[in-house]
Amino acid sequence: MDIMKKLYFLRDREAFYRFLAKIACLAVYQPKYIGFEQIPETGAAILISNHVSYADGLVIASGVNRPVRFIIDKDIYNAPLVHYFMKYNRAIPIEPTRDSVIKALEEVSSGLANGDIICIFPEGQLTYTGSLGRFKTGIESMVKRNPVPVYPIALTGLWGSMFSRKYLGSLKRWVPKKFSQKVHAICGAPIPAELVSINRLQETVMRLKYKVGN
Repeated sequence: MDIMKKLYFLRDREAFYRFLAKIACLAVYQPKYIGFEQIPETGAAILISNHVSYADGLVIASGVNRPVRFIIDKDIYNAPLVHYFMKYNRAIPIEPTRDSVIKALEEVSSGLANGDIICIFPEGQLTYTGSLGRFKTGIESMVKRNPVPVYPIALTGLWGSMFSRKYLGSLKRWVPKKFSQKVHAICGAPIPAELVSINRLQETVMRLKYKVGN
């Protein structure tokens, strides 16, 4: 890599942060990506995934070869240090108020119109049980407004980690279970906009999830 390419890399903050995300992910997990080659390198698309831990976004971002804009809880978005990275990765903050939801949907629509990839966790919160929660209908509104393909992703191997809610309130949460935990991220075939429904999306993620276990 010549000096000009190195300088460009340093100027491209999103590329630099994706690089850091991959390093951080590999430091904690042994991620295996299945089907991620289907995710287009250009053009608008929506990624959806089950929500197992606070590290879910890190795992997904590390497996996609382009910037991914995540819809994220506003309190987490504004957390110290996290806010810095979320801002420069153009994450979209949201909270359960009408104005916030409308603003977030407008930002999603604008991003998709500009060819971005948006990632959403349709359950709306981390799982408390390790099981897949009921998807919210917001994803249907997004696709209706911007008819783009949806790529379903299932994450496994993250339940029980310190970033999940399995040991919420217990000291066990901070005891490492194993070094370099194996994690699978499975991406299914894209679902055309006209076939998107929360039932179909939920069934697809569930099916992918149980291909390799919890």
